[in-house]
Amino acid sequence: MSQPAATTRRLVVGYIATDRGRDAIALAISLARSAGIELIVTIVRPESSTFTAGNSIPQDGTGIVLQQLEDWLDEALSLVPDDVCARGVIHTSSNESKGLMEVAEAEGALGIVIGARATTLMRSFRIGTVATSLLHSSTVPVVLAPSGNSDIGPISRITTFFGARPGAAALIGAAVQSAAALDVDLRLISLIENDGLGDDDTVEIQEFAEEYGGAVLAGRAAEMLESGRAVVRSQAGADIEDAAVNVDFQPGEIAFIGSSRLGRGGLVFIGARARRLLRVLPVPVVVVPRRAISTV
Repeated sequence: MSQPAATTRRLVVGYIATDRGRDAIALAISLARSAGIELIVTIVRPESSTFTAGNSIPQDGTGIVLQQLEDWLDEALSLVPDDVCARGVIHTSSNESKGLMEVAEAEGALGIVIGARATTLMRSFRIGTVATSLLHSSTVPVVLAPSGNSDIGPISRITTFFGARPGAAALIGAAVQSAAALDVDLRLISLIENDGLGDDDTVEIQEFAEEYGGAVLAGRAAEMLESGRAVVRSQAGADIEDAAVNVDFQPGEIAFIGSSRLGRGGLVFIGARARRLLRVLPVPVVVVPRRAISTV
């Protein structure tokens, strides 16, 4: 593993010794390589001293159990290649989601990467307890690694699903900023029942970018649209899931979705619309707070 630069950007990676943890590591490696990000691989040690066989993390911080946590952290770090900067943290907290948020705040991290549970009923994502908590309270973007499909290689494009609801400025601004930082194409898709988007919609994208990041980011959005590095599209369907399932993705692509207007400003809050998208999206998903920093 390489050493961090003086002003390194960071991502917290929530790790448990299961396939979910390995999915999170695999996706985080792709993000780190594409954006020069340091990974903070984190195992949360519960404060409770109770241990049951069903827990993925032993709930006792002493002796043999602490050694087991350290062994799992070493295992996680061994998955990170030498060209990616990473370090491990064992953090004690009342629960896993709170612990990950505490580490993210302490490290000034750009986001939190976690793995999703596998299921045959949903294509890639099943939202468990930890993910649910993060998706209703995180102050930084939450990056969901799809089960068994997280080693995506270099990031190739960002696709952002947007609407006209409050919060669109944060979502589109973060997407423009991230695509520019990664030097990848940006695709902005409105999942609605119509025949296309007009000129007013591209102007609105620039306005959203300016609301989020000022004139500089608005200018960057305009440049990307004019050069073809960013495109605005619509996708029709009988409902939002039907529209989304017909969207094609290329290797290395990630999707951005926004938080519900019902959530408090500055926090991730996944609503019914976003949950329906997660049922059908086959790529890693970044859930952006209503007021968010860039993920890269």
